Amino acid sequence: MKLFAAVTVLLAAVPAYAQPAQITISQPAEATTMDPGRSTQVLTVNYFYNLYDTLTRWDNTLRLQPGLATSWKSVNETTWEFTLRQGVKFHDGSPLTVEDVRATLERNLQPGKTVVQPGFATIEAVQVVNPSTIRINTKKPDPLLLVRMAQMGAQILPARLTTEEGLKELARRPVGTGAYRFVEWVKDERLVMEANRDWWGWEGKAPAIDRVVWKPIPEDFPRIVALEKGEADIITNVPPDRIKGIADGRATQILSIPSSRIVTLSINSTQPPLADKRARQALHYALDVASIIKNLYAGQGKPFSGGVADTDFGYNASLKPYPFDPAKAKQLLADAGRPGGIDVSLHAGSGTMVNDKFLLETIADMWAKVGIRAKIDIMEMGARQRMLNERAVPPNGLLLGNPQSTLLDADGSLWRLWHPNGFNGKYWAGSQPGQRFHDLMEQARYSLDPGKRRALYAEATQIVHDEKPWLELFQEVIVYGVSRRLAFKPRADYRLIVAEMAPSR
Repeated sequence: MKLFAAVTVLLAAVPAYAQPAQITISQPAEATTMDPGRSTQVLTVNYFYNLYDTLTRWDNTLRLQPGLATSWKSVNETTWEFTLRQGVKFHDGSPLTVEDVRATLERNLQPGKTVVQPGFATIEAVQVVNPSTIRINTKKPDPLLLVRMAQMGAQILPARLTTEEGLKELARRPVGTGAYRFVEWVKDERLVMEANRDWWGWEGKAPAIDRVVWKPIPEDFPRIVALEKGEADIITNVPPDRIKGIADGRATQILSIPSSRIVTLSINSTQPPLADKRARQALHYALDVASIIKNLYAGQGKPFSGGVADTDFGYNASLKPYPFDPAKAKQLLADAGRPGGIDVSLHAGSGTMVNDKFLLETIADMWAKVGIRAKIDIMEMGARQRMLNERAVPPNGLLLGNPQSTLLDADGSLWRLWHPNGFNGKYWAGSQPGQRFHDLMEQARYSLDPGKRRALYAEATQIVHDEKPWLELFQEVIVYGVSRRLAFKPRADYRLIVAEMAPSR
């Protein structure tokens, strides 16, 4: 799979459609917050990238472009200066200032204030140089500082809303500078945005779509029916067995692209039996991942190992996924002193990904054949987000996730999650200071030498391959069901950015 693989567009000649003044996007779960610092869940992040802007941004080919910063320069190895775009206004009419940028970034530097802090941990200080210039000082040379300014959590907020009281207001009624402004949020029913006609715009282009309604539909069949009836223009999490029907539909099409997202289950390995790496390895040998991809995902996925997708700098092509070997799984459990098997719990938020419930059931069935007894817990997405944010996966529990790269680099995927302050940091001893994995990732984070960084990542990913601190399944392919009246290029980072969409012609 290549990051810039051609988009698959399955469509036939159809009559021209009237310009959609309004579109409806249906995802399988409700938003959990409007605060960009409090969620990295892809369904919720989609809201953030429409409501807010960042200093730098990824275009739809994932190349870095100017955003709220029009230019930048390196003053020295640990200092960058950004020139702020002039004349930009927040949705409430207040002007964007360097103080807003400073307040947003400083909030992200404080452990516990946001869930994105590990992605900003290289920053030492943020300084206002003058009314149009912000300076960012890093603790050591940071080769990824420019792309950090485009990552999750880098959305610029009004300074007044970065206080404790302001954030409570923001979580309910967001105020950004983005292409779309917030209108209303009726929980479990709809979230409505309208085009921001004062938007500074990409290359001076106003949004082509006037209004967007985000409508959560948890169940697959009603979501597909909504698309086929014209009640939804985009649906996510298309079931693999319905792809052909949507592609062949008179008014519907399929858009797909290989993604920067991987499917994993976080493991709380702080206590026996999963504190023993042999037990964690057994979890992998007991799974027929190729069969899972074929039967649950119509072959759309790629097994992987080492913690990094092939879209990212740091991907280690020499690491091969563990083969399906139930006998070896049983032997590893016996070697770990558990010949009678082990008990674990499997947790997931409903709507995390396509076929998530079936995925857990399939995993549990395969594990049962080698003596791994799994109890399944399917939660609503708000409960999952709390488990994630509070690092509350129970001992010997596993939480389904499909994390994506934020930097197209192992620092924004593997280290974002396994940093001591990351989502998984407390679950595995190898993440802690003084451990080889920790030290390798920290060295790579601050090295400006690409060759050295690649070598450091090669050793770190080998450790992940051997230790299996989480359950590694496969790299995803993104599949959307889309109305033929709408045109856009799917992004490998899963963002649905309405300003990149337009009526079909």
